[in-house]
Amino acid sequence: MIKRISLEKLTGTIKKVLFCSDDGYCIAVLDKGQKICGTYIQTNIKKLEGEEVSLSGNWTKHKKYGEQFVFESLELMEEQLYFFLTKVVKGVGKNVAKTLTNKYSEDELVDIIENNPNTLLNIKGIKEKKLQTITNSWQKYRHLKELSLYLSKYGVTTNLISKIFEKFGAVENIVSKIEQNPYILVKIDGIGFIKADEIAKSIGIDRKSNFRIQAGMNFVLNEYCNSNGNSSISKKRLFSLLDDMMKFENENILYERCLQHQISSGEIKKTTQNRYAISMLYFAEKNIIEFFRNRQNKNRQTIINDFDNYINTKQKTFDFVLSSEQKEAVKLINTGEKTIALVGYAGTGKSTISRALLELLEEIYSYDDIRCVALSGIASQRISDTTGYNSSTIQSLLLSYENKDYFDFKVLLLDESSMVNSVMFYQIVSKIKSDTVFIVVGDDGQLPAIGAGDVLCDIVRYNLIPVCKLTKIYRQNENHAIATIANDIRVGQLPIYDKKFDDFWFENISIPNFYSQKATLSEYEFAILRDENTTKILQHILIYATKEKNILDNLIKQKKIKEFLTYFQVISPMKAGVLGVNNLNNQLQNIFNPARCKVIKLFDIEFRLGDKVIHIKNENMKAKTMSNYKENNDEFIEKRVFNGQLGLIIKLNFEDSIAVVLYPNDDLVVYYEFSELKSLLSLAYSLTIHKTQGMEYQTAIMPMSFSHFIMHNTKLLYTAITRAKTMCVVVGEQEAFKSACKRIENTKRETVIQDIYK
Repeated sequence: MIKRISLEKLTGTIKKVLFCSDDGYCIAVLDKGQKICGTYIQTNIKKLEGEEVSLSGNWTKHKKYGEQFVFESLELMEEQLYFFLTKVVKGVGKNVAKTLTNKYSEDELVDIIENNPNTLLNIKGIKEKKLQTITNSWQKYRHLKELSLYLSKYGVTTNLISKIFEKFGAVENIVSKIEQNPYILVKIDGIGFIKADEIAKSIGIDRKSNFRIQAGMNFVLNEYCNSNGNSSISKKRLFSLLDDMMKFENENILYERCLQHQISSGEIKKTTQNRYAISMLYFAEKNIIEFFRNRQNKNRQTIINDFDNYINTKQKTFDFVLSSEQKEAVKLINTGEKTIALVGYAGTGKSTISRALLELLEEIYSYDDIRCVALSGIASQRISDTTGYNSSTIQSLLLSYENKDYFDFKVLLLDESSMVNSVMFYQIVSKIKSDTVFIVVGDDGQLPAIGAGDVLCDIVRYNLIPVCKLTKIYRQNENHAIATIANDIRVGQLPIYDKKFDDFWFENISIPNFYSQKATLSEYEFAILRDENTTKILQHILIYATKEKNILDNLIKQKKIKEFLTYFQVISPMKAGVLGVNNLNNQLQNIFNPARCKVIKLFDIEFRLGDKVIHIKNENMKAKTMSNYKENNDEFIEKRVFNGQLGLIIKLNFEDSIAVVLYPNDDLVVYYEFSELKSLLSLAYSLTIHKTQGMEYQTAIMPMSFSHFIMHNTKLLYTAITRAKTMCVVVGEQEAFKSACKRIENTKRETVIQDIYK
């Protein structure tokens, strides 16, 4: 059972609501000056100003805001029905509400609304339409109230209660259904198995009940896939993980029975002997295989007959001689191949050959029939800049074709394909016509996709389509070393890093005699030494940043926002710590955008006018096109803004609590309520390596410290270094860098594609 802390009572009249977020969290002041905070979702808390309330909760002392009452429940002191009619139902005035509450008792009125609502048509001021509004609003209000009272005692937030209501609001007796099987709640994003299991234990659900094991099985399988990027699992591993989570032993018979039930219900699919997958991932990867199989040897037709002459002419245009590997890729497309993979490491000329392929295809298709696509807005812009063809993000392309069966392009080039997980890859190929040329471009040396699957590596591993592997590294001259250094790291070889190149520099900020000091000093003394060195690394990064400030300020003055966003980037492996993204962002913000006027303070984050920010959650947002914004046009649109888009805060409206962010790559100006900033935006002066994948910056700086050792491996370091276009600076400990260069990441994802092809 969950231990409950005894709750105190507080009554008073809500004088003023100071803050209210979308998920119902609010801060208010009572008539006697007491500050209260908590979550309330039954209606807009602002409607309670002037109302007498009864609260249950506890007094706490906040370091900054002083004494405040954190409430768990908030009840109105006046008649519930009167409040409901005057504050919740639109269009019912106080006179009609008073007539109803004078004529009927609360119980009588509830009975009439629920069982005989037409009786109310006899009341002056209530017509058919108004009656419908009253009955509909009451059902929602009543169910939401019941749900809130039941679930809040288990620590379920009001935001989640709202989600549960949206999912199950139409279900009769939802509270009793949750009591019978709390695991139906795992379908709600944000609840999960752990919270549902906590509720189940409090209710007294049998630990070995079938629906507990089935829900746990789904949870374990989802966690295994989402945390590690796998899309399938062995039965042995699945049962072992269940043992660990359930604290059971020798329950394979129970597990087997529940597994068969999940297979029968379609929740889980068997991929091969003793291997299983979530049905969604099984469906996605199986259909990717079918897509590639169905395109083999279809409608092949030569584009250019005199291929050698065409190549010679093109090379003069490019002022670039294609390697034999690159020519092979062009030749494949020229012979009518509809699907190829172009795979190469940093500096192997993927962008150049992509342009060559698309220009060849333009011999038979129009310019507008050719489209490039990439996961991030910046990657999309880059492939457009390097090839000269139209490009868009994957999400925006899928959204614009949501109601169509297929894309209407004749050619689709997918760039940075290593970043695309199985589900998204399937979403793309499911929209491609059989006669469309599909070119997959990627670097299998980079970090794999966030999410399940490893499609690019599986394409290469099993030759699902013709693969053109680019291995030759192109350097402008001997003093340009980013590509060479990155590729040495990729294979676990220590590069020549201690020479100052035109595009790479290692700033050595090491603890002298690191290993001998570690062996001779006490743990406490060595920790102090490491802290001092970490501070030095931070100081050197800030010195580099200060040197770039004038250039960045000038880019803003010249309104070159795209260039500003991608000119200078600090990249860190982790979020926490002195050299983590969170602290680096705070420090860099003070250099690049010191507070000059009023700011938005949200706990440990400040948002200021002129801040570089990143959107961190796919969300439909209130927006304007840049032209409409400049013209001060009042016309708003709803636009999907995607995780990873870089922008600039161009306006803070404190009167309406609105922040306005410009996304230049998307020709978009987006409006954020202050209350949603923390959940949708983050500062972007420093980003994690994962967040920068697919992006490219003129200058990239990365701290290197043993404090990040757990994240140090060749894939991460290779990915970080290849984010830099003209200059990469690594600042930190030499031994940590050497260690990271040799720590090869060999973790292989387990996928449905592998299961099918083994």
